[in-house]
Amino acid sequence: MNALFVTVRAIHFASAMLLFGELVFVLCVAKPMWRGAGNAIHDGNDVSRWPVRIAVWGLVGSIASGVAWLAIEAAVMSGMPLEEALNRTTVALVLGETLFGRVWLLRAAVGIGLGALLAAIIMAGDDRRRSRLTMGAAVLAGVYLATLAWAGHAAAGPPEERSLHLTSDVVHLLAAGAWLGALPGLAFVLGRAQRISNVPSFDTAADVTRRFSALGVVSVGALLLSGLANTWYLVGDVPALVGTDYGRLLLAKLALFAAMITLALVNRLRLTPRLHTHDRAALRGLRRNALLEAAAGLLVLALVGVLGITVPAAHQAPVWPFAYTLSLEPVYEAVGLSTVLVFAASVALVAAGVAVRGFRTRRSGLWISGLAGICVAASSSAWLLAVPAHPTSYLTSPVRYTTTSIVSGSARYARDCSACHGSHGGDGRAAASLAMKPANLIEYASHHRAGDVFWVIAHGIPGTSMPAFAPRLADSEIWELIQFLRAQSEATDARALTHRVEPWRPIVAPDFTFEIDAQPQESLRKQRERFATQLVFYTLPDSLPRLRELATEKRAFAEAGVRVIAVPLVMSSTSPDAETVNDGKSIFAITRPDVAKAYAIFARRGIEAGDDAPAHVEFLIDRQGYMRARWIGVPATATDRTGEILSQIKQLDDERARARPPAGHAH
Repeated sequence: MNALFVTVRAIHFASAMLLFGELVFVLCVAKPMWRGAGNAIHDGNDVSRWPVRIAVWGLVGSIASGVAWLAIEAAVMSGMPLEEALNRTTVALVLGETLFGRVWLLRAAVGIGLGALLAAIIMAGDDRRRSRLTMGAAVLAGVYLATLAWAGHAAAGPPEERSLHLTSDVVHLLAAGAWLGALPGLAFVLGRAQRISNVPSFDTAADVTRRFSALGVVSVGALLLSGLANTWYLVGDVPALVGTDYGRLLLAKLALFAAMITLALVNRLRLTPRLHTHDRAALRGLRRNALLEAAAGLLVLALVGVLGITVPAAHQAPVWPFAYTLSLEPVYEAVGLSTVLVFAASVALVAAGVAVRGFRTRRSGLWISGLAGICVAASSSAWLLAVPAHPTSYLTSPVRYTTTSIVSGSARYARDCSACHGSHGGDGRAAASLAMKPANLIEYASHHRAGDVFWVIAHGIPGTSMPAFAPRLADSEIWELIQFLRAQSEATDARALTHRVEPWRPIVAPDFTFEIDAQPQESLRKQRERFATQLVFYTLPDSLPRLRELATEKRAFAEAGVRVIAVPLVMSSTSPDAETVNDGKSIFAITRPDVAKAYAIFARRGIEAGDDAPAHVEFLIDRQGYMRARWIGVPATATDRTGEILSQIKQLDDERARARPPAGHAH
């Protein structure tokens, strides 16, 4: 079914682009050329009629493949075999209840209108009327092609990105159609000129090639811009581009695209100027290259068919295929390396200037030397910045950074890691018996990608006492361990937090779920962008005065855009006096015991074994989910702290908005 689906999609895209591109060729290339010297290479209106006939075949192919596409979608959506899915009930359900079906009906109506216009163009005897009909048909063909964007990945994207992504897809489709779909028309004109081979035919061929070249420049520019936008949405970064099936298919598509551009440049810069000298070899070369471009375009469309059923790279876990990757880490470790890199960049800029001058003056020695200089500078910089990598280097944790994952990871660390690495990542009780001192895992995790830490834990380090924990530990258990190491690393930064908001630190508040006053369940993550959060961990009865003050000032906090959430440090910490705190203004959260255990890591003043979490601690969390300030203990005068918090909120409001916390490691 997948092979059939890919084939049908590729045929449909090719047919729709052929339909649009041939009409664009008539309007932008053939008509202007025919009004000039076009009569030298055609009989009557063949140069404008033949592309219209090709467009008719494109419409026929798109209608046939569109019907087949509908049948396949009905089978896929119903889960039935293809022959059983072709019944009135299933097809009607697909057409009436799905976005694909509604778009299909719209495109079918446009296709009917296109068929009528194409028939009228063929039968029209007046050139002016034919031109107006062709213009109308080109507009409808553009709509017919552009609406394919709603049958791709863009239509299934997040709502906040959908409009921009669909717009980019529409531009990409129209630009591809104008270029690829017009190539058969160009090959037809060049073929007629080649057969006639008189002086006027060469002049006309040169004119039509120049016009097509201008159309190609506009199309390629639009393809590059829209392609970059689509790559941003569907791929995201280089690891996803080289480390996923979708990314590698896209690279193959880009390689074909580069080959097509190379052929187009050869046509524009070398072969077209030779037509003025009536060079028959140049005319043959132009037609050959046009056919090669069309063949490469068909391969691109075949890849488009495969990409349409492949999960986008942004939603796949990349597997890094190289033994090394590039990192700025060597810059921080080696003195003087930054100076060397600046020198390499300067060499590359000078070499680029030499290459540009060589291209403009057509001096091959200059541009070859310039390109060589760029390659030397780039390869030298890459060698200096190369660091070892693993297949999992660019994986992000499928286990979210929550209090539950931190506490689970803490238990596994105590069981499997603390004997060698100690309770806080340093020396453990078994470290003295090992030939090589174990690494400080917390420090290691803070300076390496989460995927690299995963690989080391799962596969060990050859030649050292670090064993492989896979498959004894499941992947999810290793990720929980990494989340605990991340929390320990960020807790080190949290010890520098004071009662005043200071420059931003990447200390992400672990997520958790809670309920307040019998309301629906919420999560800390859902407070982002909506509220800053004053997260209070209390112990009764010592915290009662502060809790009463917070409940009383709840309205003042709300007006300042602050949500107060109070969580007990000890679940059994209850007191009859706590009933008096509520008074209809509850701030008390019902949550899991692991919330207090996880946040106790961020509440300690130091790492000494006897340094337990305080009995009362408050964290100010900004609207992006980062910890920004910390208060330890119950204040002597609660009002003083409330005013202090509100003044810090004002400072947060004045700050420039920051991005959401990263899903992976924060350092």
